[in-house]
Amino acid sequence: MPKIAAVVFDFDGTLIDESKIFEEAIVSACKTVGLEPPNRRRVKMLARQHPDIYLKQLIPSDMVNREDLLKRFMKAFTNAYDSDRHKHAELTKHARPLLRALKARGVKVGLVSRRITLWYAIPEILSLFSISHLIDRIVTCNEAKTKKEQLTLCLEGLGVKPSASSIVGDSGEDILAGKAVGCITIAYTKGFGTLSELLTAEPDYLIADLIDVLKIVASEN
Repeated sequence: MPKIAAVVFDFDGTLIDESKIFEEAIVSACKTVGLEPPNRRRVKMLARQHPDIYLKQLIPSDMVNREDLLKRFMKAFTNAYDSDRHKHAELTKHARPLLRALKARGVKVGLVSRRITLWYAIPEILSLFSISHLIDRIVTCNEAKTKKEQLTLCLEGLGVKPSASSIVGDSGEDILAGKAVGCITIAYTKGFGTLSELLTAEPDYLIADLIDVLKIVASEN
């Protein structure tokens, strides 16, 4: 078996960018539940973060009736997203040719995502960009909560050992999950995570273009 027999990709920020619709949904949800919407610069930053992080900023722990507010916010956010789903979805540059090339080489491809409420939209987005057939296994929060658990489950489904796989992600969480499982880690610097965050996680490789994954696969194999 080659050194890299499978490549697992993070979804948001790595393969797909839906931050624009996330921005609109955050503003809409704030207005719906009576919160002051963030300014344009801040909402742009929040939309590139996981809800676990930005909800702590929008709805602090000491806020009255926080749990009820959180539920209403997420319902409003989901409704806003669903009303104009995939309007601004963008496929990352070189993602499609990369996936095709990996398939041609016989490398299995997995996908993991920690989307909390919008995991159900992932197959639709893959279909929208005609890349569904290029993904062998998808694991979302519907099956496992943490990125480490998702990665482990994904590799089991692909039938590949961690030592013969790699993860490509745009956050420190992705890289740390890969290191914990035993994968080769590839940090994508043009996604949602900051360069500082990625460097702190100490990935095996750092890339600014997804197509460079092919060079890494070739060099490792």
